[in-house]
Amino acid sequence: MLRSAHALAELHERRAQVRDAALIAEIDCRRSELVDDINDWIVQEIPLHRTGASLHTESLGAVVDRMARSWVDANQAIDLDGVRSDSTHKHWYHLAELVDGYTDLVTDVAGGRRRLPEQ
Repeated sequence: MLRSAHALAELHERRAQVRDAALIAEIDCRRSELVDDINDWIVQEIPLHRTGASLHTESLGAVVDRMARSWVDANQAIDLDGVRSDSTHKHWYHLAELVDGYTDLVTDVAGGRRRLPEQ
């Protein structure tokens, strides 16, 4: 899963730099494959059906993809606006919120309190 998450971040970085629609579509297709890989991995690791567990609105792969994009955005904010800018702070704060949400989601799924959508 970590390799897929790292690859997602690299793809978001590349996507932010290109303007060619065909290349963007290719990058997005590869991102979708990586999201599916993460979702397949979690299905093998944790059973999906849990009686009484509330349903989360998006897959774990989609959450990891959003975190990867947020990480890229936060690093780009440093490059563009500097470490101390309000924009940089906003991006890193958003990433921290996503990480907290991810941690809560994983804890709840592992504890049987939440289930992920079926693919």
